[in-house]
Amino acid sequence: MENIIEIKASNREVAIARAIKILEVTADQVVQVTELEKPKSFFGFFAKDGLYKVEVSREVEAEEIKISGPEKDEIVKTTIKSETNIEAEQEKKEVKKEIKESREKEIIKTSQELLNKMGLELEVEILRLEGRNCVINLYGEDNGIIIGKKGKTLNSYEYLLNTLIKDVRIDVDVEGFKEKRNVTLRDLARKMAEKAMKTTKPIKLNPMPPRERKIIHEVVNKYSELDTYSEGKDPKRYIVIRKKK
Repeated sequence: MENIIEIKASNREVAIARAIKILEVTADQVVQVTELEKPKSFFGFFAKDGLYKVEVSREVEAEEIKISGPEKDEIVKTTIKSETNIEAEQEKKEVKKEIKESREKEIIKTSQELLNKMGLELEVEILRLEGRNCVINLYGEDNGIIIGKKGKTLNSYEYLLNTLIKDVRIDVDVEGFKEKRNVTLRDLARKMAEKAMKTTKPIKLNPMPPRERKIIHEVVNKYSELDTYSEGKDPKRYIVIRKKK
């Protein structure tokens, strides 16, 4: 592996830091720095980097280090600063990981407790947790019961869970049920849109959670002659489709 490198830099310390990074060594392995060309500037403008030759040793024993005095002190300072930054970043990552794991445990615990109070034999797993958004999946022998007719029981469970856990928006699914439900909702939206086109009366849909209402809005809004809006309060908020005036 290369032990000598020529580096363009604004000063000696920057040259050393770049050499350490490129050669993948530590400051203790830098044995000699030679200034080949001095940095130049014209009245403080048009600065030109200097050229430095940095030699490193792959052996890191203390007796082989030739740099001493202020130069070595600067190398040590640069390395300490770099290592401190790395440690700080690593610490941030560990803290974020701990917070995420703690939040996951809280979500699973609260979700499971609610299921137990409902007398349902189901397990909880987290599919995704990103920021303030979480997707969980329920599975077990009581899948059909938690889903309910047209997903009404699942919607109620999701609503209750979100009232218990305030700092995260939780989306609950049961082994892919919601994707199938999405297809059904898009079909419903198209049928209701076609129906609204043929009548002057507003069409009211059954109450739906925000996620399902959003799907209806997206489909119906593709019809330029129609308007959609929501009325009521969750969990009984519903969509109205009507012709534009």
